[in-house]
Amino acid sequence: MTESKTKVRIAQLIDSLDPGGAERMAINLANEFSERGIDHRLWISRHDGGLSPLVYEKHRLHFLNKKSTFDWRAFQNLLIQVDSFRPDLIHAHGTSVYWSIALKWFRPTLKLIWHDHLGISNEVITSNPRRELDWLARWIDFIVTANQSTEEYWKTREIITKEKIQYLPNFPHLFPIDKKENQTFTFLHLANYRPEKGQLLLLEAAGLMVKKGLVFKLRMVGKAVDHNWKTKILQVRSDLGLDSIVQLDGEVQDIAPVLADANAGLVASDREGLPVAILEYGLASLPVISTAVGQCPQVLGFGQFGVLVPPGNPDLFAIEMEKMLSNRNKSSELGNLFQDHVKSHYGSDHFFSPYLSILKLLLPTQLPSD
Repeated sequence: MTESKTKVRIAQLIDSLDPGGAERMAINLANEFSERGIDHRLWISRHDGGLSPLVYEKHRLHFLNKKSTFDWRAFQNLLIQVDSFRPDLIHAHGTSVYWSIALKWFRPTLKLIWHDHLGISNEVITSNPRRELDWLARWIDFIVTANQSTEEYWKTREIITKEKIQYLPNFPHLFPIDKKENQTFTFLHLANYRPEKGQLLLLEAAGLMVKKGLVFKLRMVGKAVDHNWKTKILQVRSDLGLDSIVQLDGEVQDIAPVLADANAGLVASDREGLPVAILEYGLASLPVISTAVGQCPQVLGFGQFGVLVPPGNPDLFAIEMEKMLSNRNKSSELGNLFQDHVKSHYGSDHFFSPYLSILKLLLPTQLPSD
């Protein structure tokens, strides 16, 4: 689809560009829109967060400097941007759906796609049932989810018709990776520091491996979204005597060198959608050990392209880490197999083909059906 074939304009809205799965997807979408000739904007309501350099066309970025939920000045800024760009559709990520709904009250001709990145679990449903969407959803034209369980959840809730709720797989951004040869086998965990991301489980697994005399390195990379949690992880690392084994890093903008320096990728979460990190592991040809949460089992071919373990079990995680460590050749072969799988089944076309069908449904005059 090229700009010469359609006049569709799409504006994405997201809270920040902090390192995270939803934020990386917003950037991946922006870059794909640019490559596909789709006129677009990426509006960030609160702050940069450090990922803006990854956006190809910087002139399409705009920061609203939102200070609070009811920041009227920032909302007026958003209205000015809407009236200037005149988008046909707002693609709202996560909690940005609320301002996008309010935007439709002022500009009712806009179409709204809500991209829900939240992984669904009993804990999430109990702690954050989002009951307000039972009546706010009348202003949502389509829901895109990052995993099948979330799609099924919203279809069960019936906040909009089931035909307008669809899971679309996240896709990674393709980038060159110059692999390094490490003498010490390095496990990589790309995830922000939050309790559900499993950093504590990995420390416990690492402690079990050290007791066996195994030589390895574990590197954790992510933003301290929960500062108390990172403080706890630092303390547990020290208590277990892992300071020289486990490297705790903050957020990074360019993850290619980080991936190049690793031998295996880890997902240890209690719940997930479809983490972009697991796809990036694949592009870097890293073998993966993942908890069986969200779309991770599907991405790993239910064990064909990577190792799956139940969540919350450091003993089993340690066993699989030891297996991967003890057989580098087999691990490398598994990583190459996973890379081929990701490139074949999780490229951008697997998102954009159904996404184009959604656009045709919502904007039939700009995008008539074939």
